[in-house]
Amino acid sequence: MNRIVLLAAGLFAVPALASAAASSVPGGNAPTALVGTWQTTLSAAEVRRTVAPDSHRTWQLVIVNGRYLAYPRALGFRPLGQGGDTVPFGVAGHRLYLSCLNGDGVPSKGYATYGWTIAGTTMHLKLTSEPCRDPITRDRIVILTSEGWKKVSR
Repeated sequence: MNRIVLLAAGLFAVPALASAAASSVPGGNAPTALVGTWQTTLSAAEVRRTVAPDSHRTWQLVIVNGRYLAYPRALGFRPLGQGGDTVPFGVAGHRLYLSCLNGDGVPSKGYATYGWTIAGTTMHLKLTSEPCRDPITRDRIVILTSEGWKKVSR
């Protein structure tokens, strides 16, 4: 995940561009239960399943219903303590839709679909469809679905 680690500091780093891909993600705002900061830690074996040789074990998701840069809703995806990608998203029922990103971390055509469940303070994501082509972006399958995500703040 070299590309993710090297992005500029701040909450999330992306070009401030509006993209047709961002508006093509189905769904709307996340329910209150999904909004906030989530954290997971991958096993060493799970890290080895990723394309990036320097992938990290502890990851964070930050789900925000408010506008971030040019996106109406943003999901931040990053290694703990690092910069990362901002992904336009939408939610419909128990489906989370994430925009595909190109090799520069900019939204591109298409979107992935993940099912989500929450029990207590733990969220689990399950892959439904991941058509995104960038190999580094496809690492998110392993990162998002391998372990439960603990809510660390609202």
